[in-house]
Formats: sequence, C-alpha cells, structure tokens
Amino acid sequence: MLAEITDFKDNELELKIREEDISVLYIVQHELLKEKSVDFAGVILQHPLIRDYKMRVATKRKDPMEVLQDAAASAADYSKELAGLVKAALK
Repeated sequence: MLAEITDFKDNELELKIREEDISVLYIVQHELLKEKSVDFAGVILQHPLIRDYKMRVATKRKDPMEVLQDAAASAADYSKELAGLVKAALK
C-alpha cells in the first residue's frame, strides 16, 4: 500500500492511497465510523483502471491521524480474528 497525505488540518485528514484493494479501505472506514468523534469517513475510487483511492476523515475534537491509526489497528485485529474463524471452520 502506498499512502500519501494530501491535506491535513486540525480535524480533517485526506489521503491518496494506491496499490490496495478497496475492501481493506472499507473495513478501515467501518471502524472509523464506529468512533463517536468521527463526523465523516469516506473512500472513493479516483480512477476505474488504476487502483487509486482517496480517503477523507473528519473528526469533532480528536486528532484525525490518531483516530485513523486506532481504526487501522482495530481493522487488523478484526481481520486476524476472521482469518482464525475461517481456518477453524475449514478443519
């Protein structure tokens, strides 16, 4: 995954993300939206032929970079748990 910060304000963060599957970004978005201090979290596909996405996070009072890091960690934990459940079900 290649990520670049394109805009960063007090409570807004915008990232340009390349070479990643959008389903991973949707999981992170879902985790972001669980946070009560998040006003907006969205992912859009910039170009249909190139995996080039834009993610925007807006918060009420928390640092959006910290909120994004927490959501990414939570998404990673969820993915590991899901992988364990699938492996157990296939045995």
